[in-house]
Amino acid sequence: MTDLRGWGLPEQHLLPDAVVAFVDGELSSIAHERASSHIQRCGFCAFETYTQQQARAAVRTAAAPTASASLLDRLGAIPQEVELPSAPDGLAITEDGQFVAVQRTDKPAFGSGPVLGSSRPLGSNGWFSARRARQGAGVVVSGMLLGALAFTTPDSDAPVSPSAPQNARAVFATTP
Repeated sequence: MTDLRGWGLPEQHLLPDAVVAFVDGELSSIAHERASSHIQRCGFCAFETYTQQQARAAVRTAAAPTASASLLDRLGAIPQEVELPSAPDGLAITEDGQFVAVQRTDKPAFGSGPVLGSSRPLGSNGWFSARRARQGAGVVVSGMLLGALAFTTPDSDAPVSPSAPQNARAVFATTP
């Protein structure tokens, strides 16, 4: 199915778009020759080309689609009978037919708010911030303890160390 070419690369199948372009005669002469030589060697691509040729022939011989007279009448009546929606918010059409943006006066303009950094930091409103800080510190400490336990748990093959005495305390040290 894959044939090694001159540089040792496997030959690939034609893409579906290439098969369609080959059948429709839209390839350049060099690309057409390459595709033609590949189709002669590859049964899969030859079958794909054959089915594409059949589909092309079926489409070319099919009758043009027709619409019923009532459908055409209803479509023709749309400009006179249908309520068209109003223009989108913030857009208008000038007298010469161009779209323009309209600034709303009931909302402040972009960038008219407080200067960046002039407001209080998020969560700095009384007792709630202290409680949240304690919770955050608890989460950090428990994460550090779980991480330390994960790295210091003994392997199943290693001998189990004796348990620590009841009055032992954990000491954390940082190394530079």
